[in-house]
Amino acid sequence: MAYNTALPEAATEIERARPFWKTALVFTLIGLALYLALLAIAEVRVRATGERNPFFQIATAAPGEADVVILGASHAMPLGFEGIDTLLKERSGRDVMVLAIEGGGVVPNALLLDALLRKTEPRTIVYALDTFAFLSGQWNEERLNDSDLYARAPLDGAIIEAMLAEPAAWRNLPGYLLGFDKVNRILNPGVDRSEAELTKFDRTYRANDRIDDQRVAYLFRDAPVELMEGYVERLEEMADASQQAGSEFAILLMPAPPRYTSRLPQSHQAVMKQIRQVVVARGICVIDHTGLLQGDENYYDTDHLNRTGAEAYVSGALADVLRATEWEGAQSCDRAAWPR
Repeated sequence: MAYNTALPEAATEIERARPFWKTALVFTLIGLALYLALLAIAEVRVRATGERNPFFQIATAAPGEADVVILGASHAMPLGFEGIDTLLKERSGRDVMVLAIEGGGVVPNALLLDALLRKTEPRTIVYALDTFAFLSGQWNEERLNDSDLYARAPLDGAIIEAMLAEPAAWRNLPGYLLGFDKVNRILNPGVDRSEAELTKFDRTYRANDRIDDQRVAYLFRDAPVELMEGYVERLEEMADASQQAGSEFAILLMPAPPRYTSRLPQSHQAVMKQIRQVVVARGICVIDHTGLLQGDENYYDTDHLNRTGAEAYVSGALADVLRATEWEGAQSCDRAAWPR
C-alpha cells in the first residue's frame, strides 16, 4: 500500500519556518518601535528649534495670531532675521510673520499660504515679488520637492491638507508623514538658521561687475510664455484666496541697488507686464520700494539686504506702510501704479 507523504513533509517545512518568521516579526516590531521613538525625539527637537522654517511657523500659529504675513523668496528673508523681526514689529506696531524661503517661487509660496489660511486669517498678506521666480520650475515645483524644506517641518493637519491639494508636493508627502528628513537630521539639533543669516548678513558688498553679471544670468532665463503665464495665474489665485479669507493682499517690490536693476533682462519686463494685468484687473495694492537704499553699504551681495539695510528699511519705509490702517488711497500703496 502506497502512502502519500507530501502533506506531512509540507507540514514539517511550515513548522521549521515558524521560528524564523516569529524572529523576523519580533525584530520588525523592535525596529518599528525604535523608529517611532526616534521620530518622537525628532519631532520634539523640531518644535524646539525650527523657528525659521515656514512650515514650523504655520504649524505653531494660533488662530488670529498672524496680523501681517510676508511671503516671498530670499530677498524677503532678512525681514525675519534675528533682531530685524523684533524691530519691524516694534516700529510697525503689528505682529509680523515672515514665511519667505530661499529660492521660493510662486508655487511653494502658494502652498504655504494655503496651509496658513487653513489655520488663521491674517489681516494683511504681502507677497515680495521676484520676477525670476516666474521663469523656471527650479524655483517652483523643484523647490517644493526639496527634502530640506521639510527637515524642520512639524506634523500638522493644515500642512497635510495643503500638500494633498498641491500635486507638485505629492512626491514628498510620504517623507513628510513618516518624518524621514527629521530623523536623518536628529544629530543636528541647533536652532534653524540659514547660511545667509549666520555668515553673510553682517557683511558689506564690494561691487563686482563679473559677479553681478553672473548673478543676474543665473536667476533670469528665457522661459516659455505658457510657463510664465501659469505661474502668474498662481499668483492671481493667491490674491483670490487671500481676499476670500478676508485678508488684504499686496505686492511688495523690495529695495534693490541700481547695479542689479540696471541688469535686469527682457524676461523681467515680460513678467512685469503679465503681473500688471492682474494688478490692474483686481485692484491689488502695490508697494514699490525698489528705488530705496541705493548704496552698496545696504547689501551683503548683489541684491540682498544686509543688517544695515534691513534695519533702515524696517525702521522706515516698510514700517510706515504697515502702520497704515487704511491702504485705500495711501501714497505708499497706489493701486493704479506699476513700475515701468
